[in-house]
This record gives sequence, C-alpha cells and structure tokens, in this order.
Amino acid sequence: MRRSQKGFTMIELIAVMVILTILASSTIGSYSGFNQSLRLFEEARDMSRKIQYARDYCIARNESFFLKVDAAATPSTYSLFHNNNSTALVLPDENSNTFELPGYADITSTNIVTAGLEFDTFGEPQVTVDSSNIVFESGTHMIVIITPTGYTFLK
Repeated sequence: MRRSQKGFTMIELIAVMVILTILASSTIGSYSGFNQSLRLFEEARDMSRKIQYARDYCIARNESFFLKVDAAATPSTYSLFHNNNSTALVLPDENSNTFELPGYADITSTNIVTAGLEFDTFGEPQVTVDSSNIVFESGTHMIVIITPTGYTFLK
C-alpha cells in the first residue's frame, strides 16, 4: 500500500525561506533608495517655494530681493536678502534668512554667481541668461528660475 505525502519536507521549507529572504532584501534596498530620492525632492521643493515666497513678499513691498547660494559649503546653504543685498530677509514664520540643506541634499552646481541672483522690484531676475539653475545631486532634481518672469519650477 502506498503512503500519501502530507506537508513539505525540511529542504523544501528552507529553499522557500532562502528565496523569500533574497526577494525581501532586494525590495528593502529599492525602498531605501526611493525614500532618499523622495526626501531630496521634498528639500528641493521646499527651497523652490521659499524662493517664490520671498519674491512675492518683496514684490508686495516694492523691494528688490537677492538670493545667495553657497554650494561649496558643507552642508549647502542659501540665504535671502532684500533692498541693498546686505539686509537679511526673514520671512514670516521663519527664524533666519539663511537655510541649511541636509547632507543628502547637496547642491552640485548652479549658474547663480557668487554675489547672488538679484530680483528687481517687479520680481524679474537680473541676469543675461534665459534661466538660472540650482542642481541637486548631479542632476536628479533641478530648480529652474525663469527669466524674465522670475517664476520657479522643479524639474
């Protein structure tokens, strides 16, 4: 009389556990990279919003606005000024005019000159190029400031 097999052998169970471990480790690695990219996007979006808010804030007060980006600093920083390029522009609900980016959100390049990017009283950037760029992490995210409107968008 033949005996029917019920259940799995120990070798089959171990093989399934090994396969599930491999799949889980690759999924966790992918999720970690996605999570870091999402945090970088949030920082770039926050910076873009602050630039746009400062521009609108100064337009309403008929003042010029200056954006200074220090990509060489560790961590990268950007500062907001108004009127004479030395008066700190502290936006409502902010404690300072200088914003420090987290270590994972380094600015890798920008075509904003060292002296800063000036926006006139109409909110128009005073540059000779078509747009100014702030690039994060070798091009994964980029803030583009359009000339002559001064609008910003995240690429």
